[in-house]
Amino acid sequence: MKLSKSTLALLACACACVSTVCSAAPATVTIRFDNPIYNGSGFDTVNINSPAGSSNVNASRFQGTASNLVGIDASIFVDDINDVYMYCYDLYQTIGALEVVNYTINFNGAFARTLNFLGAVNGVMNAASPSPVNDPYAWLHPVDGAQGAAIQLGIWESRYDSSGWDLGAGSFTATGLENTTNGYWNSFKAAIGAYASLDPATVMVFESATRQDMIAGDPPLAVPEPGSLALLGAGLAGLALARRRRIL
Repeated sequence: MKLSKSTLALLACACACVSTVCSAAPATVTIRFDNPIYNGSGFDTVNINSPAGSSNVNASRFQGTASNLVGIDASIFVDDINDVYMYCYDLYQTIGALEVVNYTINFNGAFARTLNFLGAVNGVMNAASPSPVNDPYAWLHPVDGAQGAAIQLGIWESRYDSSGWDLGAGSFTATGLENTTNGYWNSFKAAIGAYASLDPATVMVFESATRQDMIAGDPPLAVPEPGSLALLGAGLAGLALARRRRIL
């Protein structure tokens, strides 16, 4: 059994707020981006055209450090709070190395097309591993800059184009890809539909009004042990009793 994040947040709130009424607040995190921002990955410089405009960009995976966790636990980061891997999910804003950004976390912010694409990426990458694996976070660990660039371009294609998977036409286009990047892209594109979409419970989106949004992995929260569940239940009961006393 897997409890939803909202359920666990409610239970935790009940335990912490027996004598007061809890108010729901969005989860937030501060990300400090590495220098270089593509630390551990590399990139491919390409020309893109999207509803946000045309520009030359470095396409690849981003890396940063998380701090100031509010409403979340460090366990929701796939690798470590000191190694937070992300891809850009917003072309209307900018981001730079060493920038510090306060993000609100949207656990339901990934588009269905993005989940379809990342499911294909995982399928291809897992099939290429030396031994059979089923890693839902393979997309966060490209083997080189070209593969990271292909994943980033596919994420943008999934976000800014409503149909089809063609970097040469549509609302989002990209040119000037290195041959290796193009080869990765073609392998991912060919696998779309051949593999199941990524589970939305394994993804979260960092949202900011002034800086680029990011998409990252999110391990489902572990189910509490029976004893812990009993304590959470007691917290809920205590909250209900406290509220009843105020009414009386």
